[in-house]
Amino acid sequence: MTKHYFFIINPVYRIKANSLEKEIISFFKSREDKYQIVFSKNLNNLSQLAKEAVQLKVDVVIACGGDGTVNKVGQILIGKKIKFGIVPIGSGNGLANHFQIPKNYYRALKVIVKGVTKKMDVGRVDNRYFFSNIGFGIEAEFIRNYNFLNIHGLMGYFLSFFKSIFSFKSCVLEIVSENKKIMIIADVLMILNANEQGYGISLSRSPKIDDGSFEVLIIDKTNPIYFIYLTLLVLLGFSIKKKKKVRCLFMKDFKITSKKHYINMQIDGEFDFIMKNNIHIRVIPKGIDVLC
Repeated sequence: MTKHYFFIINPVYRIKANSLEKEIISFFKSREDKYQIVFSKNLNNLSQLAKEAVQLKVDVVIACGGDGTVNKVGQILIGKKIKFGIVPIGSGNGLANHFQIPKNYYRALKVIVKGVTKKMDVGRVDNRYFFSNIGFGIEAEFIRNYNFLNIHGLMGYFLSFFKSIFSFKSCVLEIVSENKKIMIIADVLMILNANEQGYGISLSRSPKIDDGSFEVLIIDKTNPIYFIYLTLLVLLGFSIKKKKKVRCLFMKDFKITSKKHYINMQIDGEFDFIMKNNIHIRVIPKGIDVLC
């Protein structure tokens, strides 16, 4: 039975995008399946293209980009019977890494046409969605600095990291769920759905993508030297869960309130400034089918 594949490519990484387009055309030459390739105009256009794919009643929609692209395309497919594929060509590919989707284009396309899916939980923060994680504190400051510096690759990560840890002031947040109320003064608060960050490190190996809950990781206020120590442990693949200043919780539905009149956060690797002091986070169990 032939299928209809709809590829949405983020052209920010132009060389990768053009190479991928050629690989898709070559790959489908010997197949009877129907396929379409569309390039987004900008980040917001990605969701509109995904809506068009839904209206066309395609079988598979494939997000070609990083975690930001995956987020914009994937949120349109939540609750739909359309399968969701990923070809990682972004600077941050956390969800693709979680599912061990190859960076090699041909092998990634083989995963897509094989048709094996896994249902994954989706996070909802107010009226928006996330697939990998959301972060507050130094985590959000890091993404903001990375965007501001506009230096891609390891050098951009390095400069953004050190700028963030030496300029950031700990955030004061209240976390309230049905049976918990916690006040924290933290350098980092992470809500983890998947086990890997977009920039290739894993703060925790334990989050399961289909268990109906988030892992909430808190790094309490500390000093830059100790924070660098924790970061080095993570980069080397060690767990920091039992280290001083680190706490882990498991939650499904909760609210976060800031002492300030706004909240800085990152959602799947994209910085967001929210002009209010509270947000509602909850899990949508097994909300989307991911080809892996």
